[in-house]
Amino acid sequence: MTTSTRPFFKLALLIFPFLVSELPAAQPSNPNGSSAAPIGLLRLKAVTKAGAAVPVAASKYTVDDLQPDVAAGVGKIRKSDVEVLTLDAGREWSRPLRGSPNDVTFVSFEVYASQTTIIEVGGARLGVTVSSSDGYLQLMYDSASSGALQWRSLGMVMKAEPHGGQMLAPLPVLTVRLDPVQNVWDLYSDARLLAHNLPLIAALKNSVKITVKAGIDGAWVCGLVLADENPLYEDSNENGIDDRFEQQQRGGLLAKNASLLERKFLADQWRLAQRENGAPILSFKRPLPDRALAAPSNKP
Repeated sequence: MTTSTRPFFKLALLIFPFLVSELPAAQPSNPNGSSAAPIGLLRLKAVTKAGAAVPVAASKYTVDDLQPDVAAGVGKIRKSDVEVLTLDAGREWSRPLRGSPNDVTFVSFEVYASQTTIIEVGGARLGVTVSSSDGYLQLMYDSASSGALQWRSLGMVMKAEPHGGQMLAPLPVLTVRLDPVQNVWDLYSDARLLAHNLPLIAALKNSVKITVKAGIDGAWVCGLVLADENPLYEDSNENGIDDRFEQQQRGGLLAKNASLLERKFLADQWRLAQRENGAPILSFKRPLPDRALAAPSNKP
């Protein structure tokens, strides 16, 4: 070190500790887009930005602890630092819903499904089956309000990948809105309204539980939230449509006793607006697929 640089070096040694003490504390990393909110639900975040939707009160929702009970073929593992309920092929797992049979209620869940997996939420039924693309599965719903199964496509396909040795397709976070009085249900994919005013299945209408029936290669449940209020949007009139969109579109909220035709018209407008402008993708930590086997070494 030359004589001319020594004073600068000594000054740096004096100043450096002060600079370090004034730097902001390092923030913990947030891997895989994890979120403080259960399965990323927008109104369940502990801290929200200015102008964001008002959080749902803690007394109005339940985050299930995904306990496997004592049923054979149902267990619990930790994968990619996420608690996962595992179901062997053909096994079932159920949880009761919140509220009374006549209450509007919301059920949000994250499921990794294999072919023939079925999810029943009150009087709504979803199913996963093969798609026209190799290696992909598609999400269906049962459109039969009574009688035999009548599967209809929801236009959603998911890639099946190995998870714990099982070929499973991660579904997006799905939220079912049940409206027993109007005898209909809605479905959200992440925060996008995917389908609305679907008829409840008569034989299941009085069911007050969610049931996951694993398909031919099992299923995983990675999150389940039961809520009395819409966990995605402010929805004071309980019609499943974002209050802010209603205010913007028509200058006020639909009455709670508005006809299904009025609600359908507004919901169709909202779906179109979401397709054109996009809708939030829920961000949270998900289990990753199994790592590929290491390539064989070229060394003798």
